[in-house]
Amino acid sequence: MSVALRTPTLPPAAHTACYLVGAGEMVAVDPGSPFPDQQAALVEVIRERGELVAILLTHHHGDHLGGAQALAAATGAPIWAHAATADELPAMPIARRLVDGEVIEVGGRALRAVHTPGHAVGHLCYRDEATAATLAGDMVAGLGTILIDPSGGHMATYLASLERMIALPTGALLPAHGPVIADGPGKLREYIAHRSMRERRVRDALGSAPRSAAELCAVAYADTPSFLWPLAERSLLAHLVKLVEDGVAVDDASGWRLL
Repeated sequence: MSVALRTPTLPPAAHTACYLVGAGEMVAVDPGSPFPDQQAALVEVIRERGELVAILLTHHHGDHLGGAQALAAATGAPIWAHAATADELPAMPIARRLVDGEVIEVGGRALRAVHTPGHAVGHLCYRDEATAATLAGDMVAGLGTILIDPSGGHMATYLASLERMIALPTGALLPAHGPVIADGPGKLREYIAHRSMRERRVRDALGSAPRSAAELCAVAYADTPSFLWPLAERSLLAHLVKLVEDGVAVDDASGWRLL
């Protein structure tokens, strides 16, 4: 089951889903709310259902872990995450560093940890071994979009992770934000197609003369409301980094241009 918790997340989303997996004994995935009333409500649901044996994180962003330490204190459950996530959280006690492919058995269920970096370096999805349904964290969204910010994300790696999820294979996707996505592979292909479209627009906006990120954003994201351009510019930069890595573009002292 999922418990929608109010979090300071990226609009239009206003909640992060905390998934409780297992019968009797269970794990909680992404208890993201920093708000005491939301934390108390989650503890009450857990106590009604059984015993919490672990708290699993998909990644280190605040709207996914804002209540993790409070939940650990209330229940005694340890916090588990990928090693790269633990490295981003030196003040948080990560009791177990999960590795790609590790299977977590709890309450009659088996979840496989799948390393899917790109949005965040330590991002994990958790795939139900019986159904292929996948707790997707911030790989996709049922509401809003997924921001790839070059300060901690990497576009080429994110696209490779989407491809990997298709190949697993993946069933339904249970995102952190928004409703369940029944056609998981279809949504993953949609995301890849959208990012490819955007990369083409970014490339088409480039020329032989250097242009600033703001100038490029106004062209490449002309189909996006201008009030969203500050966020769009972060994704634009991730696309530009990929184009530089692909040998298509260059970032010189005066701006971005075709190579």
